[in-house]
Amino acid sequence: MAWAKIFVLSIGSLLSGSFLVGAAAGAAPRSEIRFAISPLFPPYESRNAQGQLVGLNIELGNALCAQLDVRCTWVDQVFTHSIGALESRRFDAIMGMASTPQRRQLIDFSDDLYPLTTHLVARRYSGLMPTVRALKGKRVGVLTGSNREAFALAQWAPAGVIIKSFWLNDQLIRSLVAGDIDATLQGTAEIRQELLDTEQGQSFDFVGPPVTGQQLGTAVAIGVRKSDPELRRDLNRALEQLKQSGEHQRILQSYQQEEPEAATVQDTHGPQFYPSEVELPFSEAVRVGSMLYISTILGVDANRNLVKGGTGAQMTQVMTTLHDLLERHQSSLDRVVKCTLMLVDLDDLALVNQVYLGYFARSRLPARSVLAIRRLPHGARVAMECVALTEEPLGPAMRRGVGN
Repeated sequence: MAWAKIFVLSIGSLLSGSFLVGAAAGAAPRSEIRFAISPLFPPYESRNAQGQLVGLNIELGNALCAQLDVRCTWVDQVFTHSIGALESRRFDAIMGMASTPQRRQLIDFSDDLYPLTTHLVARRYSGLMPTVRALKGKRVGVLTGSNREAFALAQWAPAGVIIKSFWLNDQLIRSLVAGDIDATLQGTAEIRQELLDTEQGQSFDFVGPPVTGQQLGTAVAIGVRKSDPELRRDLNRALEQLKQSGEHQRILQSYQQEEPEAATVQDTHGPQFYPSEVELPFSEAVRVGSMLYISTILGVDANRNLVKGGTGAQMTQVMTTLHDLLERHQSSLDRVVKCTLMLVDLDDLALVNQVYLGYFARSRLPARSVLAIRRLPHGARVAMECVALTEEPLGPAMRRGVGN
Protein backbone atom coordinates (compact mmCIF):
# COMPACT_ATOMS: atom_id res chain seq x y z
CA MET A 1 0.00 0.00 0.00
CA ALA A 2 2.84 2.32 0.87
CA TRP A 3 4.49 1.64 -2.47
CA ALA A 4 1.19 2.43 -4.22
CA LYS A 5 0.95 5.81 -2.48
CA ILE A 6 4.51 6.70 -3.46
CA PHE A 7 3.80 5.69 -7.07
CA VAL A 8 0.64 7.81 -7.20
CA LEU A 9 2.47 10.80 -5.64
CA SER A 10 5.28 10.51 -8.16
CA ILE A 11 2.86 10.40 -11.07
CA GLY A 12 1.04 13.45 -9.64
CA SER A 13 4.30 15.40 -9.34
CA LEU A 14 5.24 14.65 -12.94
CA LEU A 15 1.81 15.71 -14.16
CA SER A 16 2.02 18.90 -12.11
CA GLY A 17 5.49 19.65 -13.54
CA SER A 18 4.25 19.02 -17.05
CA PHE A 19 1.40 21.45 -16.49
CA LEU A 20 3.71 24.21 -15.28
CA VAL A 21 6.00 23.82 -18.26
CA GLY A 22 3.05 23.86 -20.57
CA ALA A 23 1.75 27.03 -18.95
CA ALA A 24 5.08 28.74 -19.40
CA ALA A 25 5.35 27.62 -22.99
CA GLY A 26 1.83 28.77 -23.67
CA ALA A 27 2.21 32.20 -22.05
CA ALA A 28 0.46 35.05 -23.81
CA PRO A 29 2.65 36.56 -26.55
CA ARG A 30 4.06 40.03 -26.06
CA SER A 31 1.55 42.70 -27.05
CA GLU A 32 3.49 45.86 -26.16
CA ILE A 33 7.03 47.24 -25.99
CA ARG A 34 7.60 50.22 -23.71
CA PHE A 35 10.48 52.30 -25.06
CA ALA A 36 12.21 54.94 -22.95
CA ILE A 37 13.06 58.18 -24.77
CA SER A 38 14.27 61.68 -23.90
CA PRO A 39 12.32 63.80 -26.42
CA LEU A 40 14.62 66.81 -26.24
CA PHE A 41 17.17 65.83 -28.87
CA PRO A 42 16.16 66.47 -32.47
CA PRO A 43 16.48 65.03 -35.03
CA TYR A 44 16.53 61.76 -33.05
CA GLU A 45 13.63 62.22 -30.68
CA SER A 46 11.56 65.31 -29.93
CA ARG A 47 8.01 66.65 -30.04
CA ASN A 48 6.65 68.81 -32.86
CA ALA A 49 4.45 71.87 -32.43
CA GLN A 50 1.43 69.60 -32.00
CA GLY A 51 3.13 67.63 -29.21
CA GLN A 52 3.59 64.54 -31.38
CA LEU A 53 6.75 62.47 -31.07
CA VAL A 54 8.98 62.72 -34.13
CA GLY A 55 12.52 61.77 -35.09
CA LEU A 56 14.76 58.97 -36.28
CA ASN A 57 14.51 56.88 -33.12
CA ILE A 58 10.72 57.23 -33.06
CA GLU A 59 10.39 56.06 -36.68
CA LEU A 60 12.72 53.12 -36.11
CA GLY A 61 10.90 52.09 -32.94
CA ASN A 62 7.47 52.24 -34.59
CA ALA A 63 8.77 50.20 -37.54
CA LEU A 64 10.16 47.53 -35.21
CA CYS A 65 6.86 47.34 -33.31
CA ALA A 66 4.93 47.03 -36.57
CA GLN A 67 7.24 44.23 -37.67
CA LEU A 68 6.64 42.41 -34.38
CA ASP A 69 2.90 43.20 -34.45
CA VAL A 70 3.00 44.84 -31.02
CA ARG A 71 2.02 48.23 -29.67
CA CYS A 72 4.75 50.85 -29.14
CA THR A 73 4.43 52.79 -25.90
CA TRP A 74 6.79 55.71 -25.42
CA VAL A 75 7.88 56.59 -21.90
CA ASP A 76 9.51 59.97 -21.25
CA GLN A 77 12.66 59.46 -19.23
CA VAL A 78 15.56 61.60 -18.02
CA PHE A 79 18.46 60.16 -20.01
CA THR A 80 20.97 60.10 -17.15
CA HIS A 81 18.65 57.87 -15.08
CA SER A 82 17.52 55.59 -17.88
CA ILE A 83 19.64 52.52 -17.06
CA GLY A 84 18.49 52.49 -13.44
CA ALA A 85 14.87 52.95 -14.51
CA LEU A 86 15.24 50.09 -17.00
CA GLU A 87 16.43 47.76 -14.25
CA SER A 88 13.47 48.93 -12.13
CA ARG A 89 11.17 47.80 -14.99
CA ARG A 90 9.66 51.23 -15.60
CA PHE A 91 9.92 50.32 -19.28
CA ASP A 92 11.21 47.45 -21.42
CA ALA A 93 13.97 49.05 -23.47
CA ILE A 94 15.93 52.26 -24.02
CA MET A 95 15.51 53.52 -27.57
CA GLY A 96 18.69 54.98 -29.08
CA MET A 97 21.72 54.73 -26.79
CA ALA A 98 25.41 54.51 -27.64
CA SER A 99 26.48 50.95 -26.88
CA THR A 100 29.74 51.68 -25.08
CA PRO A 101 31.79 49.02 -23.26
CA GLN A 102 30.96 50.64 -19.93
CA ARG A 103 27.22 50.46 -20.56
CA ARG A 104 27.45 46.88 -21.85
CA GLN A 105 28.67 45.87 -18.41
CA LEU A 106 25.30 46.98 -17.02
CA ILE A 107 22.79 46.12 -19.73
CA ASP A 108 22.54 44.31 -23.06
CA PHE A 109 22.08 45.94 -26.45
CA SER A 110 20.36 45.04 -29.67
CA ASP A 111 22.25 44.94 -32.94
CA ASP A 112 23.37 48.36 -34.18
CA LEU A 113 20.65 50.72 -35.41
CA TYR A 114 23.04 53.19 -37.07
CA PRO A 115 26.67 54.34 -36.83
CA LEU A 116 27.81 56.90 -34.27
CA THR A 117 30.16 59.74 -35.25
CA THR A 118 31.47 62.47 -32.93
CA HIS A 119 33.06 65.77 -33.95
CA LEU A 120 34.54 68.79 -32.24
CA VAL A 121 32.58 71.91 -33.21
CA ALA A 122 34.03 75.40 -32.75
CA ARG A 123 34.22 78.79 -34.41
CA ARG A 124 35.69 78.79 -37.90
CA TYR A 125 39.37 79.61 -37.95
CA SER A 126 39.67 79.25 -34.18
CA GLY A 127 42.66 76.98 -34.73
CA LEU A 128 41.14 74.42 -32.34
CA MET A 129 41.54 70.72 -33.04
CA PRO A 130 40.41 67.63 -31.08
CA THR A 131 43.77 67.21 -29.32
CA VAL A 132 44.72 67.86 -25.71
CA ARG A 133 47.48 70.21 -26.85
CA ALA A 134 45.04 72.42 -28.75
CA LEU A 135 42.29 72.27 -26.11
CA LYS A 136 44.35 72.70 -22.94
CA GLY A 137 42.79 75.54 -20.97
CA LYS A 138 39.80 75.67 -23.34
CA ARG A 139 36.16 75.09 -22.31
CA VAL A 140 34.43 72.18 -24.06
CA GLY A 141 30.69 71.62 -23.64
CA VAL A 142 29.11 68.17 -23.37
CA LEU A 143 25.74 66.77 -22.34
CA THR A 144 25.42 65.48 -18.79
CA GLY A 145 25.51 61.69 -18.58
CA SER A 146 26.36 61.26 -22.26
CA ASN A 147 29.07 59.08 -23.75
CA ARG A 148 30.79 62.27 -24.89
CA GLU A 149 30.94 63.54 -21.32
CA ALA A 150 32.48 60.23 -20.24
CA PHE A 151 35.10 60.50 -22.99
CA ALA A 152 35.97 64.14 -22.30
CA LEU A 153 36.28 63.62 -18.55
CA ALA A 154 38.47 60.55 -19.00
CA GLN A 155 40.68 61.67 -21.89
CA TRP A 156 40.79 65.46 -21.88
CA ALA A 157 40.06 66.78 -18.39
CA PRO A 158 43.21 65.26 -16.80
CA ALA A 159 45.30 67.13 -19.41
CA GLY A 160 43.88 70.53 -18.49
CA VAL A 161 40.84 70.78 -20.77
CA ILE A 162 37.90 72.41 -18.95
CA ILE A 163 34.80 70.25 -19.37
CA LYS A 164 31.42 71.93 -18.86
CA SER A 165 28.32 69.73 -18.71
CA PHE A 166 24.79 70.76 -19.71
CA TRP A 167 21.46 69.06 -19.18
CA LEU A 168 20.00 70.23 -22.50
CA ASN A 169 21.57 70.61 -25.93
CA ASP A 170 19.94 73.99 -26.56
CA GLN A 171 21.53 75.32 -23.36
CA LEU A 172 24.90 74.04 -24.56
CA ILE A 173 24.49 75.65 -28.00
CA ARG A 174 23.46 79.00 -26.50
CA SER A 175 26.62 78.94 -24.40
CA LEU A 176 28.73 78.15 -27.48
CA VAL A 177 27.23 81.02 -29.47
CA ALA A 178 27.63 83.41 -26.53
CA GLY A 179 31.30 82.44 -26.14
CA ASP A 180 30.85 80.94 -22.67
CA ILE A 181 32.44 77.75 -24.02
CA ASP A 182 34.98 77.39 -26.82
CA ALA A 183 33.83 74.14 -28.42
CA THR A 184 31.50 71.19 -28.07
CA LEU A 185 31.52 67.47 -28.84
CA GLN A 186 28.55 66.67 -31.07
CA GLY A 187 27.18 64.25 -33.63
CA THR A 188 26.85 65.24 -37.28
CA ALA A 189 23.07 65.38 -37.64
CA GLU A 190 22.02 67.07 -34.41
CA ILE A 191 24.56 69.90 -34.52
CA ARG A 192 23.78 70.64 -38.15
CA GLN A 193 20.07 70.95 -37.47
CA GLU A 194 20.43 72.83 -34.20
CA LEU A 195 23.31 75.16 -35.13
CA LEU A 196 25.39 74.81 -38.28
CA ASP A 197 22.47 75.05 -40.72
CA THR A 198 21.01 78.08 -38.92
CA GLU A 199 21.82 81.76 -39.37
CA GLN A 200 23.51 82.04 -35.98
CA GLY A 201 25.66 79.02 -36.77
CA GLN A 202 27.43 80.40 -39.82
CA SER A 203 30.51 81.26 -37.75
CA PHE A 204 30.87 77.64 -36.55
CA ASP A 205 31.97 74.40 -38.17
CA PHE A 206 33.40 70.94 -37.59
CA VAL A 207 37.10 71.16 -36.77
CA GLY A 208 39.49 68.25 -37.18
CA PRO A 209 38.72 64.63 -37.99
CA PRO A 210 36.08 62.54 -36.16
CA VAL A 211 36.83 61.98 -32.47
CA THR A 212 37.18 58.34 -31.47
CA GLY A 213 37.62 56.58 -28.14
CA GLN A 214 36.39 53.64 -26.12
CA GLN A 215 34.02 55.76 -24.05
CA LEU A 216 32.30 57.07 -27.20
CA GLY A 217 31.31 53.78 -28.80
CA THR A 218 30.83 53.35 -32.53
CA ALA A 219 27.08 52.79 -32.91
CA VAL A 220 23.63 53.44 -31.47
CA ALA A 221 21.46 50.51 -30.40
CA ILE A 222 18.53 49.62 -28.13
CA GLY A 223 19.32 48.92 -24.48
CA VAL A 224 17.57 45.99 -22.81
CA ARG A 225 17.87 44.20 -19.47
CA LYS A 226 20.32 41.31 -19.31
CA SER A 227 17.46 39.30 -17.82
CA ASP A 228 15.35 39.77 -20.96
CA PRO A 229 17.22 37.94 -23.76
CA GLU A 230 13.93 37.12 -25.49
CA LEU A 231 13.18 40.80 -26.16
CA ARG A 232 16.70 41.30 -27.48
CA ARG A 233 16.24 38.35 -29.88
CA ASP A 234 12.84 39.68 -31.03
CA LEU A 235 14.23 43.16 -31.69
CA ASN A 236 17.20 41.78 -33.61
CA ARG A 237 14.96 39.59 -35.71
CA ALA A 238 12.65 42.50 -36.53
CA LEU A 239 15.61 44.77 -37.30
CA GLU A 240 17.05 42.23 -39.71
CA GLN A 241 13.67 41.94 -41.44
CA LEU A 242 13.51 45.74 -41.80
CA LYS A 243 16.97 45.71 -43.37
CA GLN A 244 16.03 42.92 -45.76
CA SER A 245 12.90 44.79 -46.87
CA GLY A 246 14.73 48.08 -47.34
CA GLU A 247 12.57 49.87 -44.76
CA HIS A 248 15.52 50.42 -42.40
CA GLN A 249 17.55 52.20 -45.10
CA ARG A 250 14.54 54.24 -46.19
CA ILE A 251 14.13 55.61 -42.66
CA LEU A 252 17.83 56.36 -42.27
CA GLN A 253 18.01 58.24 -45.57
CA SER A 254 15.73 60.96 -44.21
CA TYR A 255 18.22 61.74 -41.43
CA GLN A 256 21.60 60.57 -42.61
CA GLN A 257 24.12 63.35 -43.14
CA GLU A 258 27.28 63.41 -45.19
CA GLU A 259 30.45 63.73 -43.17
CA PRO A 260 32.10 67.17 -43.35
CA GLU A 261 34.05 67.84 -46.52
CA ALA A 262 37.77 67.24 -46.45
CA ALA A 263 38.52 70.96 -46.46
CA THR A 264 36.32 71.47 -43.42
CA VAL A 265 38.12 68.86 -41.35
CA GLN A 266 41.54 70.13 -42.29
CA ASP A 267 42.77 68.10 -45.25
CA THR A 268 46.50 68.02 -44.61
CA HIS A 269 47.48 67.29 -48.24
CA GLY A 270 47.31 71.02 -49.04
CA PRO A 271 47.75 74.34 -47.24
CA GLN A 272 45.41 75.08 -44.34
CA PHE A 273 44.58 78.75 -43.98
CA TYR A 274 43.59 80.29 -40.65
CA PRO A 275 42.24 83.83 -41.10
CA SER A 276 42.09 85.96 -37.98
CA GLU A 277 38.71 86.53 -36.34
CA VAL A 278 39.48 90.22 -36.88
CA GLU A 279 38.96 91.13 -40.52
CA LEU A 280 42.50 91.45 -41.89
CA PRO A 281 43.75 90.94 -45.46
CA PHE A 282 45.90 87.94 -44.49
CA SER A 283 45.79 84.71 -42.49
CA GLU A 284 47.19 84.74 -38.98
CA ALA A 285 48.81 81.42 -39.87
CA VAL A 286 49.08 78.93 -42.71
CA ARG A 287 49.86 75.27 -42.11
CA VAL A 288 51.53 73.13 -44.78
CA GLY A 289 52.04 69.57 -43.62
CA SER A 290 53.72 69.83 -40.23
CA MET A 291 55.02 73.39 -40.81
CA LEU A 292 53.20 76.43 -39.43
CA TYR A 293 53.94 79.83 -40.97
CA ILE A 294 52.93 82.70 -38.67
CA SER A 295 52.20 86.21 -39.92
CA THR A 296 53.79 89.31 -38.39
CA ILE A 297 52.80 89.82 -34.75
CA LEU A 298 52.62 93.31 -33.24
CA GLY A 299 52.44 94.35 -29.60
CA VAL A 300 48.71 95.04 -29.67
CA ASP A 301 45.88 93.90 -27.41
CA ALA A 302 42.68 92.06 -28.37
CA ASN A 303 41.18 95.35 -29.63
CA ARG A 304 44.19 95.95 -31.90
CA ASN A 305 45.37 98.82 -29.70
CA LEU A 306 49.11 99.20 -29.14
CA VAL A 307 49.99 98.30 -25.54
CA LYS A 308 51.48 101.04 -23.40
CA GLY A 309 54.97 100.95 -21.95
CA GLY A 310 57.26 101.25 -24.93
CA THR A 311 59.38 98.64 -26.71
CA GLY A 312 59.76 96.27 -23.75
CA ALA A 313 56.01 96.07 -23.10
CA GLN A 314 55.31 95.64 -26.82
CA MET A 315 57.80 92.78 -27.08
CA THR A 316 56.24 91.06 -24.07
CA GLN A 317 52.85 91.30 -25.78
CA VAL A 318 54.36 89.92 -29.01
CA MET A 319 55.72 86.86 -27.17
CA THR A 320 52.45 86.32 -25.29
CA THR A 321 50.49 86.46 -28.54
CA LEU A 322 52.96 84.09 -30.19
CA HIS A 323 52.66 81.61 -27.31
CA ASP A 324 48.84 81.62 -27.46
CA LEU A 325 48.75 81.36 -31.25
CA LEU A 326 51.11 78.37 -31.22
CA GLU A 327 48.96 76.61 -28.63
CA ARG A 328 45.86 77.11 -30.80
CA HIS A 329 47.62 75.52 -33.74
CA GLN A 330 49.02 72.40 -32.01
CA SER A 331 52.51 73.77 -31.55
CA SER A 332 54.58 75.46 -28.84
CA LEU A 333 57.54 77.76 -28.29
CA ASP A 334 59.96 74.85 -28.15
CA ARG A 335 58.89 73.86 -31.69
CA VAL A 336 59.68 77.25 -33.26
CA VAL A 337 62.49 76.85 -35.82
CA LYS A 338 62.89 80.34 -37.33
CA CYS A 339 61.91 83.92 -36.41
CA THR A 340 62.31 87.26 -38.11
CA LEU A 341 62.56 90.21 -35.72
CA MET A 342 61.71 93.72 -36.97
CA LEU A 343 62.78 96.86 -35.11
CA VAL A 344 62.24 100.53 -35.80
CA ASP A 345 65.33 101.33 -33.71
CA LEU A 346 68.18 98.79 -33.57
CA ASP A 347 69.26 100.38 -30.28
CA ASP A 348 66.28 98.55 -28.75
CA LEU A 349 67.76 95.15 -29.64
CA ALA A 350 69.33 94.54 -26.23
CA LEU A 351 66.01 95.21 -24.46
CA VAL A 352 64.10 93.07 -26.95
CA ASN A 353 66.59 90.20 -26.54
CA GLN A 354 66.11 90.30 -22.78
CA VAL A 355 62.37 89.73 -23.19
CA TYR A 356 62.86 87.22 -26.04
CA LEU A 357 65.22 85.00 -24.03
CA GLY A 358 62.71 84.84 -21.21
CA TYR A 359 60.42 82.75 -23.42
CA PHE A 360 62.78 80.41 -25.28
CA ALA A 361 64.93 77.73 -23.64
CA ARG A 362 68.64 78.40 -24.19
CA SER A 363 69.05 74.89 -25.58
CA ARG A 364 66.28 75.39 -28.17
CA LEU A 365 66.79 78.89 -29.56
CA PRO A 366 65.26 79.27 -33.06
CA ALA A 367 67.26 80.54 -36.00
CA ARG A 368 66.66 84.28 -36.29
CA SER A 369 67.02 87.30 -38.57
CA VAL A 370 66.89 90.95 -37.41
CA LEU A 371 65.65 93.67 -39.74
CA ALA A 372 65.65 97.44 -39.31
CA ILE A 373 62.25 98.79 -40.39
CA ARG A 374 61.52 102.47 -40.97
CA ARG A 375 57.85 102.19 -39.88
CA LEU A 376 55.50 99.52 -38.51
CA PRO A 377 51.67 99.51 -38.40
CA HIS A 378 50.00 101.25 -35.42
CA GLY A 379 53.25 103.05 -34.70
CA ALA A 380 54.71 99.88 -33.19
CA ARG A 381 58.41 99.73 -32.37
CA VAL A 382 58.85 95.96 -32.66
CA ALA A 383 57.25 93.08 -34.58
CA MET A 384 58.05 89.43 -35.24
CA GLU A 385 57.03 86.54 -37.47
CA CYS A 386 57.99 82.88 -37.03
CA VAL A 387 57.93 79.40 -38.52
CA ALA A 388 57.21 76.42 -36.26
CA LEU A 389 56.68 72.68 -36.37
CA THR A 390 53.29 71.28 -35.40
CA GLU A 391 52.12 67.82 -34.50
CA GLU A 392 52.18 65.32 -37.35
CA PRO A 393 49.51 65.99 -40.00
CA LEU A 394 46.20 64.42 -39.13
CA GLY A 395 44.97 61.69 -41.44
CA PRO A 396 41.72 61.95 -43.37
CA ALA A 397 39.98 59.39 -41.11
CA MET A 398 36.57 60.02 -42.59
CA ARG A 399 33.49 58.02 -41.71
CA ARG A 400 29.95 58.22 -42.88
CA GLY A 401 27.01 58.04 -40.55
CA VAL A 402 24.80 59.92 -38.16
CA GLY A 403 25.74 60.63 -34.60
CA ASN A 404 23.87 60.46 -31.34
